[in-house]
Amino acid sequence: MGEPERAIASDPGVPNSGRGTDPESAAGLLAGVDEAGLGPVLGPLVVAGVTMVGPRGSDPWKLLTDSISRDRYEKGKTRVADSKKVFQGKKGLARLEQTVLTFWGALYNELPTTLAELLGACEADLELLGRCPWYENLGLNLPLANERNSIELRAHTLQRKMAARGIEVRDMAIRAMDVAEFNASIAQTDNKSDTHFSAYSEVIARLLNGLSGDAHLVADRCGGRIHYAPALQRSLGSWRTRTLTEHSRLSAYEVTKDGLKIKISFTPRGEDRSFPTALASCAAKYVRQLMMTMLNDWFQERIPGLRRTAGYYVDGNRFLRDVGKLVEDSPFPPSLLVRCR
Repeated sequence: MGEPERAIASDPGVPNSGRGTDPESAAGLLAGVDEAGLGPVLGPLVVAGVTMVGPRGSDPWKLLTDSISRDRYEKGKTRVADSKKVFQGKKGLARLEQTVLTFWGALYNELPTTLAELLGACEADLELLGRCPWYENLGLNLPLANERNSIELRAHTLQRKMAARGIEVRDMAIRAMDVAEFNASIAQTDNKSDTHFSAYSEVIARLLNGLSGDAHLVADRCGGRIHYAPALQRSLGSWRTRTLTEHSRLSAYEVTKDGLKIKISFTPRGEDRSFPTALASCAAKYVRQLMMTMLNDWFQERIPGLRRTAGYYVDGNRFLRDVGKLVEDSPFPPSLLVRCR
């Protein structure tokens, strides 16, 4: 499966503003990585990654046009796009959940019953997350905003249509870094960008270690970072990293190991350029929303009438003022709840 529409040009130094495919995308393997929750003062940073295989040179959005929409919501179709677009409106959570769990069901042949089961399948450290009282059991029932039977039917139908077109989702990796871990990393590195990329690189490493052929991985750019080679080399261990290009619109690298050759591209709006990156964007946003649901529920149980929050700066600080007395009287330290930067 080559790189989809609005792809990176085959010359890594020349971003492609048109619609085309990357002839260097080998072995029909594509991967994508994106995050949700870098900017808030409350709630986790979540990074997700997706690996897919399919016909070389194809575009999943086009091959699956009878069941997948991209630019707008279409009845009967599952939308795969930047999570901010999928999450819009009153039905945003339901549509975001529909996207993620439909592909999850197509991958695993069943849906998770709880958030703990979903994160456990992604090898999350549930005991570490349980330090926060609002994540103590992660027993939030799933699906949260859809009927289970409806998503199971969508997943089965999508799985059948992908198989008919030679497309398969191979992996969905999700890394949730709670506030306590985020703050501890900042204390160690004194660098928010390094903390951000440490979660990114864990997901990239998992995807790479699951690949069996040459591939192209498209990641959304990490903030304003342009230079990734040293951090990639440190995080990927025995993989050898070679810089292809580094500038404001594209940072591209080739990593090799045991005969495998993977191209990694960091680019702004990666979720608009790559199908698996868009799906990863939705997965990261969905898990963050589930974890924020648990945080809000925990505090509302103790403060009836409390207004819920998404955790971003202005409203997050309003929420902190509203829960200030409860936090002051609770045994847990504020560093479990509030990011240091």
